Amino acid sequence: MRRVRLGLAGLVLVCILAGCGKAADEMAAYADETAGGAGQETEAEEENGSGMDTTSWQESVQKMFEDPYGDYRETGGEIVLLTDGSVEDGGYNEALYNGVRMYALGAGKSFSYYNANPDEPESYHELIGRSAQDGAKIIVCAGDIFGEAVGAMQETYPQTSFLLIDSVPHDAEGNELSIAENVHCVLFHEEEAGYLAGYMAVWEGYRHLGFVGGREEPAVLRYGYGYLQGIDAAAKDLSIDDVSVNYWYADTYMPDIEVREKADGWYGSGTQIIFACGGGIYESVLEAAENQDGLLIGVDVDQARVSDRFLTSAVKNIGTAVTDTLDSFYANGGWNSGRAGQVKRYGVEEGCAAIPVVDTEWRFKEIPTTHFFEIYKQMKRGSRVVSDDISEPPQIAVMVNFE
Repeated sequence: MRRVRLGLAGLVLVCILAGCGKAADEMAAYADETAGGAGQETEAEEENGSGMDTTSWQESVQKMFEDPYGDYRETGGEIVLLTDGSVEDGGYNEALYNGVRMYALGAGKSFSYYNANPDEPESYHELIGRSAQDGAKIIVCAGDIFGEAVGAMQETYPQTSFLLIDSVPHDAEGNELSIAENVHCVLFHEEEAGYLAGYMAVWEGYRHLGFVGGREEPAVLRYGYGYLQGIDAAAKDLSIDDVSVNYWYADTYMPDIEVREKADGWYGSGTQIIFACGGGIYESVLEAAENQDGLLIGVDVDQARVSDRFLTSAVKNIGTAVTDTLDSFYANGGWNSGRAGQVKRYGVEEGCAAIPVVDTEWRFKEIPTTHFFEIYKQMKRGSRVVSDDISEPPQIAVMVNFE
């Protein structure tokens, strides 16, 4: 039976799990376009790879529906996911988990996941050591804290491979380190997802917007600066000059009374919609939105199921990037020359930066999905460019109040 690359399968899975309908058909149409990006390797790799066939992929999807958090091993999996939070968080960690699980089930690989204690920094190092000693072939982890742990331990376990998401190896002071040959890093073009969310919000008719970021870290900065660029571009396309943005970093990723009070004040002063960008801070912004009849934009994953106050979400298809990367790892018997010690960034080109478009989640009333796809295609073709520079805020015409 013909082998199917998991990178494409991961993209199709997003459509299946998200829902169906007319917009799902539109997603399928551009899935063919993105097949040329993530998930494509050389013909030789496809012939010799360890990709799964169509039947096993369908069985994997069925298993995920029947038991979303089953089939993992307590210890000793060949693929190990390390997190510092629940894999049932309905957000970032769950997206990582689903990507690992989707690949492992389809390819017949054992997998396990271990949780670090975010209040004990040493636990991140301990989990890497434990996973390696338990026989992990590849360790998947994400974020700057694991970036520091991988930086400290990548040479301690040269026979263990690492897939580091949303970070690169660095020291305790944040200084980037050389990436060892047993490490591959995946980053995202968050600025592209932020751009689409900001652009569509203004096009929908919102003129007073807000951004609450977690910490001033690269992924958050890219989301925020892309958001500003999208807002500015929509204002120019509509020839309007009455758009304003409140912009603030909370210095936390957790629900916080200061975040709620800030959002409450913004909504009370006329802000219509706030992009809540960073972990659990959306809970505080949502509380304020409910008090003040405001709206939100979610981040990383589709947060529409959390509340009908989410107009949309700036998403990066983490699961797609994970399945694509694991597929490449096993197809080549390890990291090939294009990935060993290298960083790959996923975005619109690879089908990994967007806003949700399936009809059950499309909450825009003034914008048809066809308009989204037109903007999306312009970005994909390079005729609409979003800067990924985070050294300073973008130079834009709309008024931004940085607090």
